[in-house]
Order: sequence, then structure tokens, then C-alpha cells
Amino acid sequence: MNHIVKSHPAIEFLAVFFQGRLEKARAEGEDGGFSAVEWVIGIAVIIAILVATAIIISQAISTKATSVGTCITGANSTNNGGCS
Repeated sequence: MNHIVKSHPAIEFLAVFFQGRLEKARAEGEDGGFSAVEWVIGIAVIIAILVATAIIISQAISTKATSVGTCITGANSTNNGGCS
């Protein structure tokens, strides 16, 4: 049952954490459901990943847009604005 693809330490930590919680719940005879705190933490981690991804993509787009703008501005110059 341990078929989780582990590619990042944070993902490994979360997988081990939730597997441990599930095993503990089964051992104690609980219903195996997640508590509200665990849901909040899980959702916060997902939101943090989405925000980080959005920031990275936004910076990449901004950098490329600046590069394209420089090429357009320098299109009539002798060295073609430094564009290849």
C-alpha cells in the first residue's frame, strides 16, 4: 500500500505524517476521519503550493515580456536590439 511517488522532502513528510495518523486512528479504534485541524493544515499546504507556483509563473512571464519589449523597441537598431 506504500506506492506513493516521493519526489520532494515536503511530500515525503506529508505522506508519512498522514499514514502515521491513519495507522494511529485504526489502532485506537477511531473512525479514521481527519480532524478539522488536519483539514486546515492540508488545505493551507495546498494553498501555499498554488501561491508559490503562481508567483514563479508570474515572474517568468514578466521577465519574458520585458525581453520581448526590449526586442521590439530595438528592432530598428543596427544590432537588432540585442535579439537573436
